[in-house]
Amino acid sequence: MIESVELMQFEETDESLLSTIRKINRLDDGFVFHTDKKLGTNEHTTIYFFDVNGNFKNKINRQGQGPEEYSSIEDLWIENGLVAVYSMPKSVIYRYTTEGEFVDSRKLSDQLRVGGIRPYKGGYVAEMNFHSINDTSYYKFVKLNKDLKLEKAYLKYNKAPNGMMMPLAYSTVISYQDGVQLFRVFSDTVYSYQNDEFAPLVHFDFKEDWFWKDKPEPTSKDLQKVEAENNAWVIGMAIGQKHIYADALIGYSHWEYFLIDRMNGKVKRMEMPKGKSVSEEFLYLGWEEDRLMFSVTTSDVSNILSALDENQIKYRQGTTLEKIESSENPVLMWVKFKEGY
Repeated sequence: MIESVELMQFEETDESLLSTIRKINRLDDGFVFHTDKKLGTNEHTTIYFFDVNGNFKNKINRQGQGPEEYSSIEDLWIENGLVAVYSMPKSVIYRYTTEGEFVDSRKLSDQLRVGGIRPYKGGYVAEMNFHSINDTSYYKFVKLNKDLKLEKAYLKYNKAPNGMMMPLAYSTVISYQDGVQLFRVFSDTVYSYQNDEFAPLVHFDFKEDWFWKDKPEPTSKDLQKVEAENNAWVIGMAIGQKHIYADALIGYSHWEYFLIDRMNGKVKRMEMPKGKSVSEEFLYLGWEEDRLMFSVTTSDVSNILSALDENQIKYRQGTTLEKIESSENPVLMWVKFKEGY
């Protein structure tokens, strides 16, 4: 299915030892991101900057309990040249310069505690991650004004989930064209907020193989049935202009992977190496035009490339296979799929 790949190594220095990358922001002159939590370190609350060729630029960490510090990073983006961090425990957006100097902080109103959030035309759009509004009303998504006050709410539901943990390993609010994509854990539909209009964007139709089909709101008891029913119940996706890359967790046993042509709706099931979970090799980070960007563990690069011809492989300036193999930092890989897939 692959036409070509391009690889870029993240420079490994004493200041830039990285673990898994699940979310990334593209800058004009490079990349900014934070990584997964690594036992015994504060790496997951450190923000890293690299240039377009993977050279380490700098990092900042303002974790703490002070008024200018965040306790955690649930969302990260660049806003008017500043680094914006949303920290869920206190429902605060902090802004810093790229050198780490504090600029300001803004707290969401007491009635709101959102999951993912992104700026939109002077205001913000957010996913509620099963939290209530004013402890009474439950909506899936909200639009906030420039002062972070509630402006509109969308998709009301009646019953709160019962003590469930809601994973936030991937972004639920993603920039898309001149708006945003909106998604929620345990949902099979992606929505868009664009031109001040909220609408469905993509629906994944698993028919009888979808676990939540007769369960409008998940409860902790439902999770006890997941393994026995062995249906799809968690979806992840990256939506591009022409294609959608999607994966689905089947029960607790394995993932299925798909490439969907948005022009004709055709679905191509992606065959993965037997006995190898691709979630250990590839973590998709989004589309850049017609190429899908992945984070790849160094140990898996040679195995992946062995299935390709040399003329299908390109290395970004400064990156070589030898350098990749001598580093423990993850690698960025851009994948271009063949026409017809």
